[in-house]
Amino acid sequence: MQQAATKELYAYWDAIRNGRIAPCRFEIEPAKISQLLRDTFIAECSCLPAFRFRLAGTQVCHYFGRELRGIDFMSLWSLEDRNNISSTLDNIVNDGAVGHGSFIAVTESNREAVFEFALLPLIHTGSAINRILGAITAIDPPFWLGAEPLIAIELRDVGLHWPDGIPDFLVGSNAEAAHQARQRFRVVQGGLSSNNHK
Repeated sequence: MQQAATKELYAYWDAIRNGRIAPCRFEIEPAKISQLLRDTFIAECSCLPAFRFRLAGTQVCHYFGRELRGIDFMSLWSLEDRNNISSTLDNIVNDGAVGHGSFIAVTESNREAVFEFALLPLIHTGSAINRILGAITAIDPPFWLGAEPLIAIELRDVGLHWPDGIPDFLVGSNAEAAHQARQRFRVVQGGLSSNNHK
C-alpha cells in the first residue's frame, strides 16, 4: 500500500480494530474519514465469492461511469483475474487478512491508468467477517482520467497482509503452507494493451 489515501484508510481501520481480527461495520464513522469517502466503498458478502457493493464513493463510481451500488465486485474483474481476487477475498473473510494490490484500467479509446486498491475486513453482525471496506485510488492520475469511463481492468499484482503477523496455522511446523500462502497471492505484472499511457 503506497498511496496516501490507502495508508490513511488502513491506519484508521487498524486503530478501530484495536487488536481484534476486524472492527465492526458500525464503528466506522464517515465523518472521521470524510476526505477519503470518495475513494472508498463497502461491499457485502452474500456468499463467497460474491461481494455486492452496498456503498461506493463518488470518485470510484465516476471512474467506471456508473453507479456501483448493488453490483458484484467480482464482475469488475476479467475471468482470468477472478480466481486471484476470489482467493484473496476468501483469506480476508476466513483469516482476517488485508488484501492489497494494483490494476491497470483501460477506456474505450485505449487510454490506460494504474490504480491501487485495498480490501479491509469488517464485521457487520455476529463474529464473522461479512463486509469489506475498500479503497480504489489512481496512481499518478493522467489528465484525462474521469473524462471517459473505464471499461476493463486487469490485475497487475495482489498480496495479503496480516496486521498481527502471519497466523499460527501458517507458521511453525506448517512452514510449507506459509510459503505457499505468500506465493499464491503474487501474480506476474501485465497490461491490457501494448499502448503507452496516454
